[in-house]
Amino acid sequence: MRILFAVLVFTVASFWSSFGGTVEVDLIPLQTQGIAGEPHLSGDPDGRVFMSWVERSKTDSETEAALRWSELVDGTWTPAQTIAKGADWFVNWADVPSVTAAGSGHMMAHWLQRLGENRYAYGVRYAVSNDEGASWSAPAWLHQDLSPTEHGFVSVVPVPTGYIATWLDGNGYASGTNEMAMHARSIAWDGSLGEESAVDTRTCDCCPTTMTSLEDGTVMAFYRDRSEGEVRDIYASRFENKTWSEPVPVHNDGWMLQACPVNGPAAHSSDETVAVAWFTAAGGSPAVHVAFSGDQGLTFEAPIQIDSGRPTGRVALRMVSDSEVAVMWIESAGSEEAGLMLKIINRAGKTLHTVKVADTSSARSSGYPRLEKFGDSLIAAWTVPGEPSTLQTAQVSW
Repeated sequence: MRILFAVLVFTVASFWSSFGGTVEVDLIPLQTQGIAGEPHLSGDPDGRVFMSWVERSKTDSETEAALRWSELVDGTWTPAQTIAKGADWFVNWADVPSVTAAGSGHMMAHWLQRLGENRYAYGVRYAVSNDEGASWSAPAWLHQDLSPTEHGFVSVVPVPTGYIATWLDGNGYASGTNEMAMHARSIAWDGSLGEESAVDTRTCDCCPTTMTSLEDGTVMAFYRDRSEGEVRDIYASRFENKTWSEPVPVHNDGWMLQACPVNGPAAHSSDETVAVAWFTAAGGSPAVHVAFSGDQGLTFEAPIQIDSGRPTGRVALRMVSDSEVAVMWIESAGSEEAGLMLKIINRAGKTLHTVKVADTSSARSSGYPRLEKFGDSLIAAWTVPGEPSTLQTAQVSW
């Protein structure tokens, strides 16, 4: 067994903010085994924070993967528990499993299992728990199509009757259209599935997706679209009255690209405010943008560029108040602030705090960083590349 050692209140970064205060990044030790990566964070309605990740162990004949989870209690991660494991999983730096906490003991987990011998032939398995993870339902397929094509990049949000999940569905590649689609369906507390529907029939193939729930119960999905002319901007659709709305662009960046950039959006809401962050390289200029909506996502204001000049992207985002948002992303080498950066801005575009959370690289092995609200602070999680790779978490306060 390997343990990542760090002093619990070891400040790895401290920057003066525009208000004369400091931002502190305090590492939190996390115990893992084998090859660890693919972190995911989830907060429940009671303010609790849960983390999931994948651990892999190699033998002479196979590599077994396991989905593990833990809760942050009194500044410490509880002993990790295993939800599922297998030797036929698809493990990927960008398409990661998750545990979604819904409060009152309800949890839903998903992971990826192979559907054939082709490199990207895999599907989505899920299970639910109604006793705070003490037991889990039998694994089941989330989607109807089981063709040997890609099914992944799942997003899950709790709703009053259970969960809503979206995913990118590759059935079009099996049926001859050669187009990826975004599908969605509901999952009840007991794990039973609702009817499957299409949110968008032509999307970018492998950019992570995201969802957020609004105050009035509306669910919004955000993803990278793919137009007939190969423009790949961020789009949104609303789930209201059991129907997905016609997708619309968050902003017309006009990023034309003949391939998937593997760089999805992040979104969160607070009261009537919705914030979305994303990476674009429209016009050959890489940028991380943030856009706010003050009308529960019906319209979005002009985007605000927040990067330091050489962003890789891979954004994470959480609202810290009704008018302020924290965004985390990877800044590439060559920038004055290369590494895992976090910035808090308000709707007027004013930067309130900036901090370098950690050194990292833009390699795929760095994965996607994660961010979750925790009281008046934030919890960050990221992959530390190496042989083997490890995970690190930290509390960010200001």
